[in-house]
Amino acid sequence: MKDFFKQIWKMILDSNLLNVVGAIAILIIGWLLALLASKKISALIHKLNARKTVLPDGTEVPQISNSDTFAGKVIYYIIMIFTVLGCFSVLKMHAAAEPLKDFASAVATYAPNIAGALLLAVIAWIVAGIIRSVVKTAMLKSKLNEHLAAQIGAADQDAVAEYTAKTCYYTVFLFFLPAILNVLKIYGITAPLQAMFEKVLTYIPNLIAAGAILAVGLFVAGIVRKAVAGLIIISRLNAFGETAGVSKVFGTSGLAGMVSIVAYILVAIPVVISALTALKIKVLSDSVAGFFNKLLEATGDIIGAALIIFVAVLAGAFAASLVTQLTAALGLDRFLESLGFKSENKEKSTAPSVIVGKLTLVAIVAMAVLAACEILEFTQLAELIRNFVHFGGNVLLSVVVLLIGLWLANFAAAAVKGKCNELVTGAIRVSVIILTVALAVSNLKIGDSIVQITFSLILGAACIAAAIAFGIGGRETAAALLKSWMDKINKK
Repeated sequence: MKDFFKQIWKMILDSNLLNVVGAIAILIIGWLLALLASKKISALIHKLNARKTVLPDGTEVPQISNSDTFAGKVIYYIIMIFTVLGCFSVLKMHAAAEPLKDFASAVATYAPNIAGALLLAVIAWIVAGIIRSVVKTAMLKSKLNEHLAAQIGAADQDAVAEYTAKTCYYTVFLFFLPAILNVLKIYGITAPLQAMFEKVLTYIPNLIAAGAILAVGLFVAGIVRKAVAGLIIISRLNAFGETAGVSKVFGTSGLAGMVSIVAYILVAIPVVISALTALKIKVLSDSVAGFFNKLLEATGDIIGAALIIFVAVLAGAFAASLVTQLTAALGLDRFLESLGFKSENKEKSTAPSVIVGKLTLVAIVAMAVLAACEILEFTQLAELIRNFVHFGGNVLLSVVVLLIGLWLANFAAAAVKGKCNELVTGAIRVSVIILTVALAVSNLKIGDSIVQITFSLILGAACIAAAIAFGIGGRETAAALLKSWMDKINKK
């Protein structure tokens, strides 16, 4: 009987039945473990997701949807892979188990990398959340979001703080990204990102230095601006400028505002040059700094040109007032009214004497601008202004000639009035006016030949018209005159 059981046991061993039973047992136990582990992991993650975490600024920590189900499935399949691998090993199915064995070996080898990457991602998430909360709380407490919203014209001030906090949040993830990719041994993307961050981190000190130089320099420039404005006001130069009519040129800021702005610019230019140099961007710093250096070198000429224009404005305002009073006293307004130039607008600003005063101011300022352009070596602009001044002088002389011609026409018409009929009086007046207009237009140097031809045609047409009128309308008189002349010749 004993031999019988030995033979049966030997047959069982030879038929691998125990291996099959063991494989089935391993499969069942592994499956149960996979289900249990998957369920426990899913329940744990679901419980963590159900708990709402609120940051100090009032924002909730974002949750990943369906993360519990995903994690449970991952644990389930990992345990089942190792279970199937164990079954194949018990059944001595090495050929079938080899691919799974390689896969499991790769997973086991790469698992620390995944765990490290997940750990870094969790750390990045925690740090980003803290920074986001701190930034948003700081902006809301300091009301910096209100100032930024006013600068960019945003209506929602809280949205500005939220957007800034989110930007910082994702920036932290961006800085952690190269480390996470390095742990995962994904070097193709890591190298460019790491190079970019190295350049950014290398450039940050330059940026901070440039910002500090610019902030301090502009602060000092603001102090200088206020000091200069105060000195000009205290020294009563500003009041003198208002008396001279500077506000008409520089607006409500007056002389103090204009000079203080110039002082601010003179201080700000070296500050900007230093800030650009601190950035160490050679192309930008060389071009912009070169421009500002040339501007500083030309500061003397610019100040001289500005002084010339400023003095010209003061002198022009004084001369305009003097010319206005002088021409009014000489009777220019009454003279032009006698010529028929009567304005329906009774305002004093439209009086001819006032207009002459304004023209005087314009002429003086134009000459000063011409001198300033020559100092600054703006040759083309200087030539343009010179031509404008020359043409303006011709226009002014033509106006004077025209006014004199109108006065002569009225004087000649008044002299023969009563002695001749109205037709002759009108003809004399029109003839003088035409001659005066021709002289005035000719003085403008605009198409001299055209003006001469036109005047000649008008004069010739008038003579021909007079001859035809005399010949046709006065035939009998002409015949009598011709007969008397012939009789006198015959008697001789």
